[in-house]
Amino acid sequence: MRTSSIVLLFLMTVLLPVNTLLAPVAYAQDQGGRESPPYDPAQVTVPLTPPLAAAGRSTYLASCAPCHGELGMGDGPTAAALPVPPTVFADPTAVWELSPAMLFHTTKFGRLQNMMPPWQNQLNDGEIWNAVAYAWSLHTNQDAVNAGQALYAESCAGCHGEDGAGDGPDATADVNDFTDLESTTFRSQADWLAGWQDAHADIGADWSKEQKDNTLEYVRSFSYNPSWVSPYRPGEGVITGTVTFGEEGAPTEIQDGLVFLDAYLGFDPVATFTTTLEVDDTFTFENLSVSPDFAYLVTVVADGVSYSSQLMQLSADQPAVAANVKIYGVTESPESIRINRLHWILDSQPGALVVAQIYLFGNSGDRTFVGRSVEGVDVPVTAAIPVPADAQELTLENGTLGSRFWRVGDMLYDTMPVMPGDSTQQVIVQYALPYNGTSYDMKQGFEFPVDSMSLLVNNLPDLRVDVPAMTFDSIQNLQGNEYQVWRQTDLAPGQVEVKMQGLLERGGVDPRTVEASGEAIASIAPPMEVWVAWAMAAVVAAILLAMVGVALQRGTLSSVTARQDLLTLRDSMLNQIARIDDMHALGQMGDTEWLRRRAELKAQLLDVVRRLESSPAARQ
Repeated sequence: MRTSSIVLLFLMTVLLPVNTLLAPVAYAQDQGGRESPPYDPAQVTVPLTPPLAAAGRSTYLASCAPCHGELGMGDGPTAAALPVPPTVFADPTAVWELSPAMLFHTTKFGRLQNMMPPWQNQLNDGEIWNAVAYAWSLHTNQDAVNAGQALYAESCAGCHGEDGAGDGPDATADVNDFTDLESTTFRSQADWLAGWQDAHADIGADWSKEQKDNTLEYVRSFSYNPSWVSPYRPGEGVITGTVTFGEEGAPTEIQDGLVFLDAYLGFDPVATFTTTLEVDDTFTFENLSVSPDFAYLVTVVADGVSYSSQLMQLSADQPAVAANVKIYGVTESPESIRINRLHWILDSQPGALVVAQIYLFGNSGDRTFVGRSVEGVDVPVTAAIPVPADAQELTLENGTLGSRFWRVGDMLYDTMPVMPGDSTQQVIVQYALPYNGTSYDMKQGFEFPVDSMSLLVNNLPDLRVDVPAMTFDSIQNLQGNEYQVWRQTDLAPGQVEVKMQGLLERGGVDPRTVEASGEAIASIAPPMEVWVAWAMAAVVAAILLAMVGVALQRGTLSSVTARQDLLTLRDSMLNQIARIDDMHALGQMGDTEWLRRRAELKAQLLDVVRRLESSPAARQ
């Protein structure tokens, strides 16, 4: 069975920089009364391809929703702080006289007099266009556009063409081409209605206003892709490649001889293509979209294991790329499995220790480890992670218990095969350890050799930590928090004990949440299942990002190792964003806290993206 791992997928073009919740207001206040430039069509960059509303959703939610509201109702959590109400994109009358070019110009250059920042400082033109497309789609819906399509087919397609290109059987030389972005970008709905009435008022003379509006909304859909329409369109792109085989014992045949290509927009698969492997182990996919909004992944299956290529993107400048997929033989022996890097992060909350652990497993052999049988698990297991018996609220970044992961007693098992190579598999575990008093001895083992381990303990005024198996490194300030840092290399399988005194006792006040006045910032603690997720939602990302940055500055990481850590960090943040989105949807996190934490994660994510793009490994 073929599987695709979402943690491998990341579209650089949809992971967008975001300010904190009040940043738009703060930015505008810092401009000292400056005003943004007036609308100038010459400053509008016409998109080369129709903007994708689906690709702009994440941008809109992160950068626009704080003011304009998630559904475009103008009711975002910062709307009340603005001198004038934000545009209500959900109201058709609010955008009736606005062309897409006007919306683009306002988004790019801002409206400082109304406390809207110029997003050109953080978004490129393509990202702005996609966000504008999503904002536009909020005032209409699929039913309305479908109704307009029926009217268009009956009364307009004869001249304007089925696809709006002005090539209908009854077309004349002066028929508008609704797919011409050089023209449609600068036309509002009001402009189109006026042109319609001037050219042929007899068509639709007996239609209601709603019917006319619906028809114009369908006409607009020729120049952008609404959020409910599949954004994928074929193009001139080509991906060719080769399947290569590992050492002796690699399978000689691909399952059914099939090669799969998945196209992704953000986290969402939007198209799947299949071809057959040629006798010389090569493959070709043609007629692919060259929009840089899409990412491609080639996958083959051998011995029940999915092997994938690197993530690829096409563009008009680079419409063809080559991919390589390497496959290996399989083994049921774990003797070549190692933990290449292991990071533990501990934070004391009143009455409980919050634990986050990042495991990067590797395989020093030449065969994929497909697992072994253990009692209590119905499928073969691979990586094994001991978990303290009293651990509560256990969560996993890349899967769920009973599916990819299984817990039997004090052991957590992964079922995903571990492929040859360094840090080829990632597991991120979070849980809470309740305690009484102010001291706690945490004992936890590991089943495989550890090449490098780091321990970070969020510092407290009276905290004393002793880790016999590790060496104290330093006290570091990372992302605004102080941590005791311990390190060790070349650990044999065994157990690590962390002895702590001076922890926060149950019912006590966390000194880190006390203002200078001596008053606690928050006095009511949420339920454990909520604050465990809150406590680590941004911490894991922030700490790993800081650690990678420090290591790069010191020259202690190779370019390959640094890139692997950045990829791990990227995947962690993507999963954490998804988690807090779920918490918000379930009502476990309020709008303000959700947007603030989401903004923090996305800002860190942008930093990771920039580092990945500039890393030496990325340029090779």
